[in-house]
Amino acid sequence: MVVAVLLSMLGTVGITIEDSVDSVPTPNVPNSVFFADEPVQSNPLALFISANSVITWDRSDVFLVVGDADKKEQCDGLTFLEMMNQNSEVCTSRDNEFDAMGDDNSSGFSWSAKSGEYYVGIGTFSETPEDFELNIDYEVKMTLSAAGYFVMILMLVSGFVLNKYQ
Repeated sequence: MVVAVLLSMLGTVGITIEDSVDSVPTPNVPNSVFFADEPVQSNPLALFISANSVITWDRSDVFLVVGDADKKEQCDGLTFLEMMNQNSEVCTSRDNEFDAMGDDNSSGFSWSAKSGEYYVGIGTFSETPEDFELNIDYEVKMTLSAAGYFVMILMLVSGFVLNKYQ
């Protein structure tokens, strides 16, 4: 019973991880998304633990996106002419098929980490970026989800029943 109460309290307060990534190279193809080679860390316990991230960066001429493996494959498969097409919305800042997108560096964007392969992508609004490096700050807060609280209640009730009839 004590373990269930302590885990519930810890899950309510949550654990926050803050970090930054410095000197990320920026692309020079305007309004096109380029994804990282490695996926972000998955949340295998997404049913029990909610992992919400807030991402900010230091330049206003850059936008960031999060996409799944299928979206990354679609964007990586575009030819240079398809990327330069100004009428297309595929894999640009106007594409609505990304899981999360942020085009305002001061407010950043939020994304709830899920299980599966998700990739972070970067793009520039202008053809010649003002700088070739980007600094990204992120914060991930992990708390118990509704299913996690349900499991803690079951543990509490089970502990109470075992303690009562022992």
